[in-house]
Amino acid sequence: MLMARMIDTWNAERETVFATLAHGGRHGEAIPEIESVDFVSDKTMGVGAQFREDRDWNAVQVMFAKFAKLHRNIITCIEYEPHRRVRYMSNGAGARWHSIYTLTPVGEDRTQVESRLEIRPKNLLGRWLPQLIKAPLRETTANDFKALKASIEGADS
Repeated sequence: MLMARMIDTWNAERETVFATLAHGGRHGEAIPEIESVDFVSDKTMGVGAQFREDRDWNAVQVMFAKFAKLHRNIITCIEYEPHRRVRYMSNGAGARWHSIYTLTPVGEDRTQVESRLEIRPKNLLGRWLPQLIKAPLRETTANDFKALKASIEGADS
């Protein structure tokens, strides 16, 4: 189930974009709402890298995250194609949550970036809960995408 999709051309080389998107720590530094990233694996990049993000959430978001068991969620890199694609997966709220970034070079020093948030339900909770929170999920995903773009374009100049 596709929950959010963004696509834009960023003013940065594909290698620069990938270096941030494919590393949980750099990804976290680029998004202001992420307060910390803690790796739970020895790897920080590539298939098998695992980490947790702590976000600056309001009280309602914290209650929801605890209810849905998303607050202690481990994010795992499950697909890694250097300078082309990275996919992260986490489990929570009765579903598998996939964040997928696909990169395509566009001329010199520009990269088309596609971000997708896909949710694959495992049970009834995983089917109905994402539908209830679709608007906030899309907003958060869009805000993260904009923050990543701003950070990467700013770092590349």
